[in-house]
Amino acid sequence: MTQVWLDGKFLPERRAAIPATDPAFLHGRGLFETLRAYDGAPFRLGDHVERMSRSAEHFRIPFRPPDLGRVVGELCRRNRAPDAYVRLTLSGKGRLLVIVRKRDSLPEAWYRNGAEVMIAPWRRDPRAPLAGHKTLSYLENVLTQQEAYRRGCADALYVGLRNELLEGCVTNVFLVLGGRIVTPRLAQGILPGVTRKVVMELAKVRERTVRLKELWKADEAFLTNAMIEVLPVVKPPGPVTRKLMEAYRDVTKQRR
Repeated sequence: MTQVWLDGKFLPERRAAIPATDPAFLHGRGLFETLRAYDGAPFRLGDHVERMSRSAEHFRIPFRPPDLGRVVGELCRRNRAPDAYVRLTLSGKGRLLVIVRKRDSLPEAWYRNGAEVMIAPWRRDPRAPLAGHKTLSYLENVLTQQEAYRRGCADALYVGLRNELLEGCVTNVFLVLGGRIVTPRLAQGILPGVTRKVVMELAKVRERTVRLKELWKADEAFLTNAMIEVLPVVKPPGPVTRKLMEAYRDVTKQRR
């Protein structure tokens, strides 16, 4: 029986309940984080908690994180999921739910050959009030990602009002142009991804405005998030992407 953690208690999933009047249910007012556990230990948990804390302060949502490393580790043990998908959900009333499940693997062919991506069929305004935050008002991303999966793509990429490349539904995007790595600036409403941060610790990356047309001309392109790590897209991984894929996996092994 799958167990979760809710407000200080380990419970069977079917018994975990949040009041129907919570703003998370009524208005999608709340936050979430997704991260990965390796060998039962959450990777870069502190960065995820820090990001949630910043957003909680911004939206005035109460958040006093407990020892989430212990919570996640115990759920990995109870649910027999050492390689796990971990989700932290913070409701508008400050209720905190932790879910741990066995991670579903992506197709290995995506990493060998490069995954396909699609472009979202509408433009996104980087000035939107929720831009740069992982809120529970997430239906737009869910529907767009489902359409991407239906087409056999790894993700759909959002483009800004002036044809600037922004981010994926659930990923950050990087391009390699002339041997140099570039990624969109956070000031454009980009989510400050934790995996994005790790990649920028591993390599020299320039943050700048990236145009959509550069995606198709790039020598290499890859997406990042906690679940997929570093995923080549559009074409097979080139030398820069391959090196970062290996370096990122080395970092996860060192932190276990």
